[in-house]
Amino acid sequence: MGILYVLIMEKMLIVAEWRAALMIGLLGSFTTFSTFSIETMNLLEAGEVSKAGLNMLLSVSLCVIGCWLGMILGRQL
Repeated sequence: MGILYVLIMEKMLIVAEWRAALMIGLLGSFTTFSTFSIETMNLLEAGEVSKAGLNMLLSVSLCVIGCWLGMILGRQL
């Protein structure tokens, strides 16, 4: 997501009409927040509170770090 963000939004390599389709449509279909939420809820309902907490912490942290690294890489292209 970070790489595409830089290439699409900052470097304007894709026309405006395609930006939302790629950023939200394509990437959103692969990484949905609803999947994260249901997996976390399943862990909570199964009494796996520590696993649910770890899932939340790692999912959010690693996602933000991955996006940041992608943006750095995208800006170097």
